[in-house]
Amino acid sequence: MVKESNIKIKRLRPLKADLHLHTAEDPLDRVRYTAKELISKAADEGFDVISITNHNRMTFSQDLSSYAQDRGILLIPGIEMTIRRRHVLVLNPPPHKTCSDFFSLSKLCRSETMIVAPHPYFPGTYSLNGYLLKHLKLFDALEYCHFYSPMINFNQRALEVCQSYGFPLVGNSDAHFLSQLGTTYSLIYAEKNLESIFAAIRGNKVEVVTRPLKTLEMGSIANRFLRMKLRAKISKSLPKSYASLRKPKVV
Repeated sequence: MVKESNIKIKRLRPLKADLHLHTAEDPLDRVRYTAKELISKAADEGFDVISITNHNRMTFSQDLSSYAQDRGILLIPGIEMTIRRRHVLVLNPPPHKTCSDFFSLSKLCRSETMIVAPHPYFPGTYSLNGYLLKHLKLFDALEYCHFYSPMINFNQRALEVCQSYGFPLVGNSDAHFLSQLGTTYSLIYAEKNLESIFAAIRGNKVEVVTRPLKTLEMGSIANRFLRMKLRAKISKSLPKSYASLRKPKVV
């Protein structure tokens, strides 16, 4: 079972990391903070490594990378792809590559790219569920997502798969609100560069730091998430002239 404090791997100073984050640049969700606002918040929270993984769109540039570096953060390029209507995290993907199915996803498998199964057994059509074991060899790690309570925890099956097959488990927040940042994250025992971080995760030199949400806290996040989805749906139905007036706000 994942606990708040696990046995430390006493080799390197661990890097505090969250590799599944969304921002206002996401084309699917109406997130109210920008990439730079997220980076600033992550720096305040002591993060060393983050990846902005917006849906089907890479939010990464030299400007953002430099902005993060100036604040002590390594920004890893990332994207949350939709493959067969299922979500898959791809970190540092080859440029200008898209995937329509799991066969094309297999073409992205390489040492400098990491493929992670996000919230794999959560209810909903976007979780991998049965596709995970069917295509397990494509994945480098499974995600332990922040959204759970002492009574309800859809991460349990992912934890069992990791234990059965020897897969690494990474803790991520899948944040759509700044208050979610820091609820679940990873401590990665690696040097602060992409090659070392990916090797450490694949070598299971990672520790999940997490806490269950209180019932009211979980309910509040669920309510805000549903309202965000409703706003996104309404926004898509509006003429482009109205949609272009939206400005991200910090929450």
